[in-house]
Formats: sequence, C-alpha cells, structure tokens
Amino acid sequence: MKLSNKVAAITGGASGIGLSCAQAFLEEGARVVIFDVNEDNLNAALATLGENARGEVLNVGDAEAVTAAFDKITQVEGRLDILVASAAVPLVKPIIEIEPDEWQRVIDVNLTGLFYCSKAAAKIMVAQGDGRIVHMSSVNGIRAITGRGAYSVAKGGVEMLTKMMAAELGGAGITVNSVAPAPVDTPMIKQMHGPDTRAKWHGVLPIKRYATPSEVASATLFLVSDEARYITGHTLPVDGGFSAAGLLMES
Repeated sequence: MKLSNKVAAITGGASGIGLSCAQAFLEEGARVVIFDVNEDNLNAALATLGENARGEVLNVGDAEAVTAAFDKITQVEGRLDILVASAAVPLVKPIIEIEPDEWQRVIDVNLTGLFYCSKAAAKIMVAQGDGRIVHMSSVNGIRAITGRGAYSVAKGGVEMLTKMMAAELGGAGITVNSVAPAPVDTPMIKQMHGPDTRAKWHGVLPIKRYATPSEVASATLFLVSDEARYITGHTLPVDGGFSAAGLLMES
C-alpha cells in the first residue's frame, strides 16, 4: 500500500489518464478527490471508484473556483499529499488557422488552469512540509508535432512550470515532476485519431502501439510514491521510445 493514508487530488479525473490514476491510487490505499468539468462523466466515474473517492465539478480555468475547491479538500480531508494535474483540452489545427478564442481556451485550461491548481495545492503542501505534484505534460511539449500548435505551446509551458516549481518548492519538502505521454488510447484520442493518424504514429514509435491509460498511471504512481522522493524537476516520457528515436528504417 504505497499511498496508505495519503490524500490525492486529480484534475481531469473522470476519464482517461486521470481516471486510471484515481483507480491506481485507490488500490494503493489513498483517498482520492477527482475534479472534472463534465458532471455526467464525473458521476459515472464516481460510481465505479468506491467509498474512498469523492468528486466535484471544477473548471480549472476559474481561479476563484480552484481556490475554493482546494480549500474544501483541507476542510474535509485535513490535508493534501498529492496532486495530479491532468485536465486538458485538445486542438488539432495549423497555427496560422487558429482563432484567438481557440488559442486562449487551450492556454487557459492546459497551462493557466494547471498553474492555478498547482499553486493551490502547493500552498497546502508548504504548510505541511511535504507533498507530491505531477503535471500531465505530453511529447507535444518536448518535440514539435505539426497541427498541434496551441496544445504544444501550452505543454511546453507546463515543462518550464514543472522546473520552476521544483526549484522553488524543494526546500519545503515538495517534489514537482511531469509525465509526458505519446498518444494514449483514451476516449478522446479514439475520437481524434483515425486509421491514417494511427499509422503515422506507429511508424515513429519504437513500441508499435499507443499507451494504455493504466501504463501512464503506473508511471505517475511511481512519481507520487516515496520511492521517488529524491526526484524533482524531471519529465518522465511515457512514449514508447518516441522521444529517443529518429528516423525508423527497415533493417
């Protein structure tokens, strides 16, 4: 029970990677609070998670709502040991075609909203003298992938925010890391990626398949556990070798 008696908050926790993290943490003994902007998905997720999980509807781009939600965690649970900031929205569009409102929405959720949640969690953890924060980044924040301009820029910001928070919070006993998946077989990706897109990804992935949400959750579980207590400011690619590979030629 790696997370026995720990309290974890997970944004974007009603589906995909966030939900898999919630399941993994519960199995390891944590109490889990999941946040999601979609109330129907939230209720469906909570119905599967059991008595040690609760949840609330939350728009992470609303600073006041984020502050109130994290204040409630301390009121109800008494502490907060772990944050996984997983909430995100996609956008596949060439940079010169992105409209201002589309750009702003991606930045507001994927970067600014992640900052709001990390800041709120960090304030609680500083008072405790201990905590683990994991940002859900992406290979899009490490390498340029055409058509993902706003998304990639937001995730690149997540990478630097991870380093900055690690540098500033290490003395308070808080570690801050990020996980950078390549495509993961989530409901969102299954809608976005057709056969042609999948074939292109399989051509550049040394492991010729997409990750499962549980594989990303396993990496996240490691980073929030005591086994990773001396790891901070690090990005862990969970990408089937994508960030390590160049041109993959037939031998």
